Amino acid sequence: MQSPLGTTVLLVDFYCYVQPLPDARLLVWFEIGRQDPLRNPGVHFTLIDLRALEALNDSAVITGEMKEMKQQVRFSGGAAIHCEFTTTLDPGTHSISAPFEFHDLAETLVLADYGIPTRSSNHFDQMYRAIFAFDFKAGRVTVMPQRWFNEGNYDFGYQWIARVQRDPRTGRIVGEGVRIPPFRLDETGTNLA
Repeated sequence: MQSPLGTTVLLVDFYCYVQPLPDARLLVWFEIGRQDPLRNPGVHFTLIDLRALEALNDSAVITGEMKEMKQQVRFSGGAAIHCEFTTTLDPGTHSISAPFEFHDLAETLVLADYGIPTRSSNHFDQMYRAIFAFDFKAGRVTVMPQRWFNEGNYDFGYQWIARVQRDPRTGRIVGEGVRIPPFRLDETGTNLA
């Protein structure tokens, strides 16, 4: 991301989601720990104040460092607030405790694997994708496994769910994927309508 002056102020890697927010803020999140046996699986959130971002010099060098250090996001300044939430949850609604700065955020729908990680020989032979509906103000997250996808006849290394959002007219979740058609979910948020 560049400032109006054309200087680079934020770099994000693949599999990161970026949500612009009111009051010159940005919410960035990504999944963590599924491929790292020393880390608990979860979702990492960073809330950034765009007005406080500083220029990053030599983005080519920085992207090399990010790759080497396996970093997802790089910026300087930004008065960032970080938090992580586990994804080793069962389907249903669970209590969470979010930083106060997150309490004014609208519902945030996050795609991530859910439940206890499995260590199968082939990462793409089974899928455990879910939508995590974070309601930071209410202090809860609802885990909705994507049964239609996880139990479907999909090539998981070639096809995947890319993004979801709630239809403001119906309240139902709609989404798109890579090499799968756009979809609308039923009232449970777990199967196709």
